[in-house]
Amino acid sequence: MKFSEAKTQRTSKTGEDEIEKSLEAIYEEDGKMPDLATIEAHRRPYLLLVLAGIFTFVAMLVTAVWVGFLLFKPFRGFQGEGLRITIDGPDKVALGQENTYFINWQNMADEPLAAADLRVNFPSDFAIMGIDPDPVTPGLLNYSFGSLPYGGHGTITVRGIFTGALGTKTAIQVVGNYRPASFNSDFEALSTRAIEYTGSVIEGYLDVPLKALPGDRIVLTYGILNRGTVPMKGLESRMTIPTGFVRDTTSTIGQFEGDVLRVSLPELAAGASTTITLSGTFSTGFSGDAVVHAETGKLSESGAFLPSQKSEANLSVLAGDLNLKLVVNGLEVDRSIPYGEIQHVSLAYENTSPEELKDVTIRLLLEPDAVGASSTVGKKPLPSPVDWSRMEQSSSGTVSGNTIVWDKRSSPSFERLTPQQEGILEFSVPALSLVIVNASGTVIGMNTSTGGLLGYHLIAEAKMTLGDTKIVRTIRTNPMQFRFRTDAKVLSEARYSSEEGAPIGTGPLPPVIGQATQYRINWVLSKTVHELKNVKISAELPKRVNWVAVSTSTAGQLTYDVGKRMVIWSLNRMPNDISEEMVSFDVRFLPEEVDVGRFGQLLGEIRLEATDANIGEPIVGLSPRLSTDLQDDELAKSKGVVKKP
Repeated sequence: MKFSEAKTQRTSKTGEDEIEKSLEAIYEEDGKMPDLATIEAHRRPYLLLVLAGIFTFVAMLVTAVWVGFLLFKPFRGFQGEGLRITIDGPDKVALGQENTYFINWQNMADEPLAAADLRVNFPSDFAIMGIDPDPVTPGLLNYSFGSLPYGGHGTITVRGIFTGALGTKTAIQVVGNYRPASFNSDFEALSTRAIEYTGSVIEGYLDVPLKALPGDRIVLTYGILNRGTVPMKGLESRMTIPTGFVRDTTSTIGQFEGDVLRVSLPELAAGASTTITLSGTFSTGFSGDAVVHAETGKLSESGAFLPSQKSEANLSVLAGDLNLKLVVNGLEVDRSIPYGEIQHVSLAYENTSPEELKDVTIRLLLEPDAVGASSTVGKKPLPSPVDWSRMEQSSSGTVSGNTIVWDKRSSPSFERLTPQQEGILEFSVPALSLVIVNASGTVIGMNTSTGGLLGYHLIAEAKMTLGDTKIVRTIRTNPMQFRFRTDAKVLSEARYSSEEGAPIGTGPLPPVIGQATQYRINWVLSKTVHELKNVKISAELPKRVNWVAVSTSTAGQLTYDVGKRMVIWSLNRMPNDISEEMVSFDVRFLPEEVDVGRFGQLLGEIRLEATDANIGEPIVGLSPRLSTDLQDDELAKSKGVVKKP
């Protein structure tokens, strides 16, 4: 046996002996060793008890966790019905009639509610007349009930009037929030009741003649009655007049927006009524069925008209005795015109009756228009909308003020017009100009007497006697409206030197291939009349032209859009008393081979976009492109053609 193995055996033996001695020291009692088999038998039940205790503790812990989970339910929604909300009241209502709604609430949960509140939403066209109980915050139908016992309930009573549009639908909605006492999260309840506007306490009627002849004065009457039990405030009536109806200009009731008459009504007490009347005639040339519409209602918070009553009436317009047709510059429609435009007026007439028309007189009236549709500004009369001194006519008429008259003295055929006899009266006259010219057409000054003139309207009327009946009838055409446009325009120029001859550009003249020449672009926005709004002037830079910088500007903002290569000058407004604004900027032209022997393009077509604030009409103007041909620049004149190096 090797030395190492022998040593190991001795060591093992020694270790066993030491362990045995240690055990004897532990278990020895009174110098004797106990029976170890007996000790092992007693130890096993003890271990089982320990394990059983541990198992019992774990089971109790799991049970406690599940009890807490079931009690507080942190991850599960509330089951069953909590707060019940119902809305009682009519679902079909008459506008202007008082209605009552009951909002009922009740705790339907199997436990108290720790907190509950309601938010009641009526449509914006509902006027509250009474509410019980009062809400927490005045003006807002919000209620907070705090804690509610099981079965707790209540009712909110709301009285009011709907003022919406007849034939439309809306809804009442109530939103509730509550928290069961055994939960730590909120829940929501919702109730909605649809409402339909099927009637109205406002009644209306239209009284119009069954038949009418052009030229016969007729009256259109609209009656409004409040059949409700409470006064009606803030009502507005609107009457739409039919095509061809020419209202009397002396009428002062309400205001017109196109063909719609708007009248604000005073407070209409319960059972009270009021009427709106409008007189006028049907224009010559119109015949057939005509329809008159009328409505009464209120304006919503957004300004929309909500009619609660609508009426409609028909009348028959018979063919007239004399037909007049008015045409200006080939058109029969309203339009805007520039100052100084020549007005070529053609007035055709025809006897459409089976009888002779005697003593015919035709008048053409050019009535000036100004702010407020008045023919005067203060005490100063408006200027004439046309220059009568330069009128040319093919038929002899007599001018008096802003009226031209044809009768049997100037047109003998007007003494008797036989059935189907027809003719044309023509003349030309320039509209009011912003410049003063002499007899040869040369401009000698500016016209500063335009005052508040915005334009004019043109009306033709005729007076005649029917055959042997001695009935005198007057007929009129529908007015044609002409509005003067602003004379705003953009003057654009490119320069290499100032007007005094000092250089403001850089680089070779004439331009040379591969070498940059810098120019200055001047834009001048000028006008004589009218305010401008939302002004935008723009132009595109050609490919071989680069933006440099803004030089000067008197107003607005000048920007350059790199992606679109657009130069844009923007102004919010240009008031009446401002006649000129200016901006300057520099560009750099780098010519290439293709430019040799020609003028280089510096700027594309200049576009003016704006709104004429006086007549509320958009305007668009164009100015020509700019090139290196600078004929008004003494330093660069005749030096615009691109050369080779």
